[in-house]
Amino acid sequence: MIYDELLERINRYSKTRSLIDTIAWNSLRSIMELHKPQEITLPDGEWGANCVKCDGWEYPCSTIQAIEKEIK
Repeated sequence: MIYDELLERINRYSKTRSLIDTIAWNSLRSIMELHKPQEITLPDGEWGANCVKCDGWEYPCSTIQAIEKEIK
């Protein structure tokens, strides 16, 4: 699941839940927005993506992977 699909699923769920659930989904959406992908130039000169907030050369980062695992 890519970033936009995961964010869309969170947005859809947050609109159909109780107030408490909506607060939790909104919090999750905020975390997703902090960990959005950005295009980078890899050390070998190729283009890739990494997380705006995490170090490393790959996307999805471990935060997004954990969210994706639980939402599936």
